[in-house]
Amino acid sequence: MATRELLRSRTTRWLVPAAAAAIIAASVGVNAVAANADPSLAPRTAAELLASLAQAPSHPFTGTVAENADLGIPALPGAASTSLSWQSLISGSHTARVWYASPSQVRLALVGDLAESDVVRDGSDLWVWSSQDGTVSHTTLPAGSTTGHGATPPTMPAFDPLTAATRALAAIDPSTSVTVDGTSRVAGRPVYELVLTPRASASLIGQVRLAIDSETSVPLRVQVIARGASSPAFETAFTSITFSRPADSVFAFTPPAGTQVTESALPSGSTKAPGVARTRPTTTGAKPTVVGTGWTMVVEIPDAPALLSGSTSSKGSGSAAASTLMQAMSPVSGSFGTGQLLQTALVSVLILSDGRAFVGAVTPELLEQVAASTPR
Repeated sequence: MATRELLRSRTTRWLVPAAAAAIIAASVGVNAVAANADPSLAPRTAAELLASLAQAPSHPFTGTVAENADLGIPALPGAASTSLSWQSLISGSHTARVWYASPSQVRLALVGDLAESDVVRDGSDLWVWSSQDGTVSHTTLPAGSTTGHGATPPTMPAFDPLTAATRALAAIDPSTSVTVDGTSRVAGRPVYELVLTPRASASLIGQVRLAIDSETSVPLRVQVIARGASSPAFETAFTSITFSRPADSVFAFTPPAGTQVTESALPSGSTKAPGVARTRPTTTGAKPTVVGTGWTMVVEIPDAPALLSGSTSSKGSGSAAASTLMQAMSPVSGSFGTGQLLQTALVSVLILSDGRAFVGAVTPELLEQVAASTPR
């Protein structure tokens, strides 16, 4: 979760656009925050805040994160508050505890009233545990492998502020307006409000607001606001955070008695741990491809049914969630062929009759254009 590492990350996850692009100083707003803002902080420009994010050292911490997603999609089966499945984390509210000591020692625990799901990275060991399902997955990581900025599984959307901030920052290009909009407090700490505004009319994202800790430059809150909206469709924020190194015992995971342990292997040739920064391969072995860059990036998924039905929970709940989404889609046709279309506040999904899907935080019109220009 080191901030320097965050800005180097690349991802093809489809919930938030994340094509890497150079941060061009000429495209960055240079208006300094007002000196009399509350809380009172030294004026800083947007360019200075971006530089502080890139240059900040790693900061071990312990914190609690609250995430809320209101994309306007129907309620999905299997969306339990502690489920690590994609259908859970793209809707509703969730709370997690996060411990970070180093890139090789990370723990995230989704907590609910009667259940908990943990992802733990300790050296070469990566554990994923669900108390609700009574299952444990274990992966032995090769030397030099990384989990990006978290230890979360590949089916998990951007949950914590650091992951979400990474993806937003990676989408910055010359068409992005970057400004500072005063100061505020998050988790009791004074922050600068950095605002990213895509100028591309095809982007469904109106603004991404990052609350940057004034002392450590760690992103403490990320809000994604749909174009034309006034409230966030997605928000993740620390409700409490302490910048001190967690004890090693936090990362020493022992499977609870009676749980089923499944040994998982990394994909052939991979040196990355199965973290959120890596795209989940489909069952056919074909990998998603990226068309475009920045806020109007579109991801083409070769085998959408296989991807939609997969989850870290039971296959049945993943299939049921996929079925629910399909029922919410509308039939469409055009030069791209025929298919089904779903548009939410932040994401459009086009699934063609040949099984391919095109996903992006863009208008349906752009998805259809991309689909028509990339025949199978």
